[in-house]
Amino acid sequence: MRNLAKIEEPEILSTNANQWLAEYLGDRQNKTKKYRYRHSDIKTALKEETGYKCVYCESKIGHNTPGDIEHKIPSSKNPEKHFTWDNLTVACTECNRRKNDYYRTGEEFLDPYTDQVEDELEHHGPLVLWRTNSNRAEISVKILELNTHSRKELIIQKISAITDFSHLLERYSAEPAGPLKQLLWKEVEEKTGITAEYSAMLLSVLNAKGITNG
Repeated sequence: MRNLAKIEEPEILSTNANQWLAEYLGDRQNKTKKYRYRHSDIKTALKEETGYKCVYCESKIGHNTPGDIEHKIPSSKNPEKHFTWDNLTVACTECNRRKNDYYRTGEEFLDPYTDQVEDELEHHGPLVLWRTNSNRAEISVKILELNTHSRKELIIQKISAITDFSHLLERYSAEPAGPLKQLLWKEVEEKTGITAEYSAMLLSVLNAKGITNG
């Protein structure tokens, strides 16, 4: 996970949220009224603010899933937030399915928009662990099964990303000072940027190797 910030609420949502909510609360079994948050403008905005990747595992949306709009506080727990912009984000189907309707006050999932998630999690290769005494981080990792055999494809993709990134770092370190070395560093910065796939993990690799631009 990376620390994120909400972007401006799409006009389609700000204009219609109150009416949509009233109609949804009056008929919660109606799928048309229930899923209006799936409007393309809303989904596009959510993907843009997460860098077109899952807010939890950082897989790019499109690898294995078109992405699901995720309610941070599930509607089953608080239907009043069904169309609340600050309660919406985007997750891959695998993470969204595992999180399901989990929510417990005081033991919530880590929230990349309000929590310093980069201080709560540790990356050891493709595995994600939690800082000591960070119960919410441990809950998030375990419910999402980020380190289990059920996420084998995710782990394989992350190992591949580490391998490619390590090769890039080797080239950068071996290259003498000059334009090519700076171009290689630009690639390093792009792969560890907030919108890049698995960038929290790759940033930890960079920091562990102690490689800097110089």
